[in-house]
Amino acid sequence: MQQIRRRRTWVMITLVFALVLSGLPTSTKVSNAQVRIAYFSQTGHYLRGAFLAFWERRGGVSIFGLPITEEYIRRSDGKLVQYFERARFELRGVGNNQAVVELGLIGAENLRARGLGFPRIAPFRSTSAQRYFPETGHSLRGAFKTFWERRGGLEIFGYPLSEETPELLADGVQRTVQYFERARFELHGSTVRLGLLGSDLAPCQLRPGLPPNAAPPNPLPEGDSSACARIPNAVANGRVYPDVSAPGTTLGFEARNYLPNELISIWLNLPNGTTRALPYQAVANADGGVLIGFRTLETDPVGQWSLVGQGTRSGRVVLIGFRLQY
Repeated sequence: MQQIRRRRTWVMITLVFALVLSGLPTSTKVSNAQVRIAYFSQTGHYLRGAFLAFWERRGGVSIFGLPITEEYIRRSDGKLVQYFERARFELRGVGNNQAVVELGLIGAENLRARGLGFPRIAPFRSTSAQRYFPETGHSLRGAFKTFWERRGGLEIFGYPLSEETPELLADGVQRTVQYFERARFELHGSTVRLGLLGSDLAPCQLRPGLPPNAAPPNPLPEGDSSACARIPNAVANGRVYPDVSAPGTTLGFEARNYLPNELISIWLNLPNGTTRALPYQAVANADGGVLIGFRTLETDPVGQWSLVGQGTRSGRVVLIGFRLQY
């Protein structure tokens, strides 16, 4: 009986692989259409098939961010998953000849990993200005309510797990945030942004990017996070700030995980496919950290850019996306 169950499990996994590699959009009937693949030079990862279709249709970069791993088989349950800066896609299975993509509960997982929880509030009657969720005992109002309703609601973000609360974020600024099952909303001035919770949870061994024209033919195994320290060209961690600015702006580049006192070569990938090397190299400090400023030109094109910082001795690379717009 156990052998039969194992055989059924592997048959199901094989079926799911076949469907994903057939390039099925989330709500498209099964067919033998050629796989659609997109490569993101900002992070060095590929997006394809059902995950690509879901990403394009449900919000793209503004909601999910860029892919930061390849598709891989999660060891704990055999599911096909892929991490993005702000989300985790999971292939739930197939129903009515359709591949079904769902979003991982990364908001809940982030809170659980940090040992955080928020008490339920007293129920109240919902109005157009505020809404109470008896499922979790929390509410929505103001800019966060508007964003939740207009950008995906329950299916994309899940139920609220907290009220609005102040939190000191990784950029060193205290902001008003609110946690949801699948996201963290952050108030930047009058603008609502989504926290990079996917980046916090993605397996480190799957973070290193791949070169163009080298898409893996099959989903990757999850591997072992203990191998991260043994990867010779491990990815450094970093950010460009602000991540959205106008042409002609001075930006900051901060990174870590380089070798002490290592020279770092830096270049920019422009939206038109060209590159621009900075006319100088950065030098890592004694802790392997880098902090410099660089300036874009007033004549630079708007669109999605990325910065690449590569250690000259370690070969460690950081790839960070940012955007220029008027």
